[in-house]
Amino acid sequence: MKAERWTSLHRVLMAVMIFTLVATVLPAEAKNYRLKFQMAWHTQHPQYKAYQEFIKIVKEKTDGQLKFTVFPASQLIGRNEALDGLKNGTIDMLASCGAYYHGMVPEGDVDWLPYISLDNREKFWDYMNKTGEGKEGEFHDIIADSYLEKANAVWLTNVICGSSGIIGRGETAYDTVASLKNIKLRAAGGVSTRVAKAWGACPVTMATGEIYPALQRGTVDALIFYAYGLKDYKFFEVAKTFSKPPVFTWADDLWINQQAFERLPEHLQTALKEAAHEWGRWASVTYWPRYEEENEKWCQERKVKFVTMDPENIKKSKEMLKEVWDWYANESPGCKRLVELAKEEQKKWSAGM
Repeated sequence: MKAERWTSLHRVLMAVMIFTLVATVLPAEAKNYRLKFQMAWHTQHPQYKAYQEFIKIVKEKTDGQLKFTVFPASQLIGRNEALDGLKNGTIDMLASCGAYYHGMVPEGDVDWLPYISLDNREKFWDYMNKTGEGKEGEFHDIIADSYLEKANAVWLTNVICGSSGIIGRGETAYDTVASLKNIKLRAAGGVSTRVAKAWGACPVTMATGEIYPALQRGTVDALIFYAYGLKDYKFFEVAKTFSKPPVFTWADDLWINQQAFERLPEHLQTALKEAAHEWGRWASVTYWPRYEEENEKWCQERKVKFVTMDPENIKKSKEMLKEVWDWYANESPGCKRLVELAKEEQKKWSAGM
C-alpha cells in the first residue's frame, strides 16, 4: 500500500516538474498589435500600391505581431485635417503629403522645393533620412523634431514620388521659360502656385476632378502636374505634351502618433522604424523611377510628346525660382536652417562629392 502511494506521489511530482520545465522553456504567446492606418491614396493610386510592400515588410520583420487596419482615400478624416487627427490619436498612422500641412509644420514639406532633388533623387533621400550626432543628422532631426513638437507625430520616412512637370493642352509644348509667361497655368496651391507666379504665369487653382473639363474648354493652357496624371486621370486624351525636367518631385510622408508608437514594445518600435527606412528608400529609388519609366512609355504610345528644357532655360528657371526658396526660408527658423543645409549639400553633389 505504501509503495502504491509512493508511486502515485512520484507520478504527481514528475508531472509538476515536467510542467514547470515546459513552462520555463516555452515562451509566452506573443501579443499582437493593430494600428488604424489612414492613407490619402485611393486603392488604384501607385503610392497605395507601394504601401502594400511596406505592409509586407512590417509583417516579415515583426513575425505578424504588428498589423494594420487600412483606410484608403482619407476615409476616416478629411485629407486636410488628417494630421490633426493623428495628433489627437483619432488615427494611429498616416500616409500623406507634408505639403498639405505646411501651415502646421512648414519644415515638413522641404522636399517640395523646386529642383531640390533634380538629378539627385537617391542622394537627397539618403540625406533627408540620415540620422546621427550633430550636423550629421541635423537635416533629418529638424524635420522629425518639428513633427514631434507640433503634431505629436513620429516621422518615420518620406518617399520621393512622381515628377511634376508641365502638361500642355493640345499639342503645345512649354519647354522654355518664355513660353510660360502669361499662360493660364493650373497650380495646386502652396509651393506650386508660387512657382507659377515666379515664372510669370497666371496661376489657376482648381480641384483635380475639375482639370479634365478645364483642359477641354481651354480654361487652362497647361498644368503643373505629375506625369502619371496623363494616364491615371486620362489627361492624355486632351493634353499631348509633358515638359521636363520636373520642377519638383512630389513627396509622400509616413507618420505614427507618438503615444501609439510608445505603446509598442521596444522590439516592435525598432522593427517598424527599420521597415519604414528600408521601404522608403526602395519606393524612392527603385519603385517610382521604374513606374515613371513605364508610364512615359505608355503615354508615348498614345502620342504624348515628352520634351526637355535645354540647359540655358533650366538655368533661367532656377534663377527665377530662387524667390520660392527665399519665401520658404522665412517661414520659420527651422525652414531657414533646412534651406542653408540643402544648399550646402547641393554644392557637394555638384562637385561630385
